[in-house]
Amino acid sequence: MFSHQAFAKELGGLPFDLIGDFERKMVTDYGVRRDDVAGYSGMARRSIFIVDRKGVIRWTWVASREQPQPDYDAVLAEARQIASES
Repeated sequence: MFSHQAFAKELGGLPFDLIGDFERKMVTDYGVRRDDVAGYSGMARRSIFIVDRKGVIRWTWVASREQPQPDYDAVLAEARQIASES
C-alpha cells in the first residue's frame, strides 16, 4: 500500500484507487498469479487492470519478457479515455 501511495504521489495524484491483494485472491482470479519462479509463488505478475465505474475491466496489461514495463503514457491515456466515457 505504501508503494501505491508513493506511485500516486509521483504522478501528482490519481482520481482512482489502486488495489492491494494481501490474500492473493485477485491474482488467481485475474490470471496473473506467479508460480513459475521459486520464491515468487502466489505473487502477481506486474499487471494493470483499468476498471470502469460499473466494475467492468476495460483495459489490461500484463508484463512479458518482451514488455517488462508498461507504457505509462498509454496507461494514463486509456484511463482518461475510459473515465471520460463513464
